[in-house]
Amino acid sequence: MKHCIICLQQLDLFQGLERDQFTNLCQCTNRKRLSRGHYLFHQGEATSTIYLIKSGKLKLVQTAEDGHETILDVCGPGEVLGELSFYQEQNEYSSAIAMEEVCICCFSKLQFEGLIKQDPSFALRIIGYLGQKRYETMLKSGKESGLPVKERLLQLFYRLAEQYGQERPTSTLIDLKITQQELADMIGSSRVMVIQALKEFKAANIIDRENRYFVLKNDPCTSIHTFE
Repeated sequence: MKHCIICLQQLDLFQGLERDQFTNLCQCTNRKRLSRGHYLFHQGEATSTIYLIKSGKLKLVQTAEDGHETILDVCGPGEVLGELSFYQEQNEYSSAIAMEEVCICCFSKLQFEGLIKQDPSFALRIIGYLGQKRYETMLKSGKESGLPVKERLLQLFYRLAEQYGQERPTSTLIDLKITQQELADMIGSSRVMVIQALKEFKAANIIDRENRYFVLKNDPCTSIHTFE
């Protein structure tokens, strides 16, 4: 499976930086590799580092007091984590766990503050990035709240296909190894209900499996209303 590796210069966040600014940023950047299952940071840890995902994917997991885990999101190449550091020192609200081998660039808050002092327009790009991220999170929550399990699961597959899909003539392979329990944790359901929904999706030729990857079939006649 081909994995995308992001160069910092490809990101809108860093567009417009002078060559010497960009060079200084790269020279001060620490790089980190994580294997599947390893933590980038834990829920409750103080935020002091900003992370840019160059390749691979991580899941953001929030653990309640009773031990129940909820997967808030899956993050891939080009996304920024630890952005709470932009505001103030505070604790992370979730844990970030590698779903596969991950390559990450690590920045200190001071590095970003230095860039802002040199180039005030950089602050506007940061604000724009965080605003868009918050808007997308609110939009996702609004669309899926209150829906039946099957519809929430199908909406999740569409979203993952948009983010990590590899287009084929009649289908889209979702380049993400994700378990049935992780799917359940992402939509706030049980594994049993997810398994039942997957069986119905497969019978209706909507979802299939290829090795450890899900495949979303391209059928313009198929609708979530099939399961009402």
